[in-house]
Amino acid sequence: MYDCQEDRYTDFNTAPQASTPALRGTLTARALASAARPQLTELAAYATERNLDISLQQGTLHIDDLTLTEALNINARFGKELIISCHLRCDPPARFD
Repeated sequence: MYDCQEDRYTDFNTAPQASTPALRGTLTARALASAARPQLTELAAYATERNLDISLQQGTLHIDDLTLTEALNINARFGKELIISCHLRCDPPARFD
């Protein structure tokens, strides 16, 4: 803040601001048809290579704790063969005053 009476800045903070919290969440993928099952396996390998937590249950792959960028990359690569849904949240949640 600028103090015009003293002609100087006061309470000037040069510390870097905390970055905006990233969106993180869970992605779920299912095969559109039985012919797409190999893509589900390929997606599991893709996620494992990136050290993402995965679980496969009854033909549905869950990927936990991924970022928005990772989710978009997965959708671009596998979205034509798989049904993909994703739930992302900001932690801590954004505040609206």
